[in-house]
Amino acid sequence: MEWQEFKLHNGIRLIYKNLPGTHSVSTGIFVKIGSRFEKQGLSGVSHFIEHLLFKGTKKRNYRQIKEAIEGVGGNLNGFTSEEVTCYWIKILGEYLDLSIDVLADMIQNPLLKDTDIEKERKVIIEEINMYRDIPSKYVFEIFDGTLYNNHPLGQPVAGTSETMGKIKKENISNHIKNSYTAENIVVSVSGNISEKTLLKSVEKHLSSVGKNKKNICKPWHKKTVGPRTNILKKTTEQTHIVMGGLGPSRFDEKRYQVEVLNTILGGNMSSRLFNRIREQMGLAYAIKSFTKHYQDTGAYLIYAGVSPDNSEKSIEAVVHEMRRVKESGVKKIELERAKKFIVSQILMGLEDNLEYMLYLGEQKLFRNRPVPIKEVIEKINSVSPEQVRKVAEELFQPKNFCLSLIGPKADDDRIMKTLSVL
Repeated sequence: MEWQEFKLHNGIRLIYKNLPGTHSVSTGIFVKIGSRFEKQGLSGVSHFIEHLLFKGTKKRNYRQIKEAIEGVGGNLNGFTSEEVTCYWIKILGEYLDLSIDVLADMIQNPLLKDTDIEKERKVIIEEINMYRDIPSKYVFEIFDGTLYNNHPLGQPVAGTSETMGKIKKENISNHIKNSYTAENIVVSVSGNISEKTLLKSVEKHLSSVGKNKKNICKPWHKKTVGPRTNILKKTTEQTHIVMGGLGPSRFDEKRYQVEVLNTILGGNMSSRLFNRIREQMGLAYAIKSFTKHYQDTGAYLIYAGVSPDNSEKSIEAVVHEMRRVKESGVKKIELERAKKFIVSQILMGLEDNLEYMLYLGEQKLFRNRPVPIKEVIEKINSVSPEQVRKVAEELFQPKNFCLSLIGPKADDDRIMKTLSVL
């Protein structure tokens, strides 16, 4: 079997994969909560909680949490995204029970001391300020706000300085009480596993998690009315540009076609954008495309960091390559090269049991039946040249196109004219 599954009586789902021959084991607790589940006035509360859960529990203070894991050579961390919060530990297999004990303790028994809340509030505000001072990062936040205008998906995951200043202890406690419930939790484990130890440990440490209801986020029903731009004039050495539009959700079969399209367009150094923008024209050091997939929508994004004098020229070159895919499709040789790249990246990534654990956890959190790796590879390999051209034609439209830019100058009219002829 590719993996095994188990369900506690309270509804918590466990998914695990034994990888013989490895020394370590990676354990993650996934909670179906993130920035898109938040009301506007509480933007950033999920990320705030992630920070606070490392500050101490009724059983361990903040030092004891870290020392329990790092003292035996392990690593621990967490992350918050739009749709999930995850706490994870990678450790030697003999300490599997310890890792589950620590993670379960963190999500069930956080202290939430007033002093910790106030200190961490300041830390997160500094984190927000730090990213705002990094235009290559902040430009993505501006893009999301432009694409998902007035929807929680457009809110920054960390919130804003304003919302962070207003979140109260009561908001935090209620968010944990209502969201960190059995229906919304998946435990994912991969690596050197003793199945007997794992099942006993999960039952021991997590069977007391209470039930409530499944977390529900505000659905996405809108369509973009583009082209739209959001330009922030700022004195920088480089101009930072993100452009793109809506794409398929994590459940849409077209996402495989989009992954192949993305790889051909700008997913690696063999891509069309890299060859055109960097190698041939010398306009950018950084040029790359990305995809995002959520429960009910997604996005494709293209990033470029260029000289302010080359901003409009670079945007025109990107749009030219996008139009070329729409009109002429892709060559068989670049299609096959893209498929091999994607499949190889998947398989090489999953050699790390941490990556395998993260894959299983996210899959199980959102699907009753996780997609087997073999099936993912088959779907990638089945993508045809015509499917790539058609999905490009569908996505690469002026009405589905947004652009964010941070730089010292920009010709707004010239940019809008370029986007309008995509």
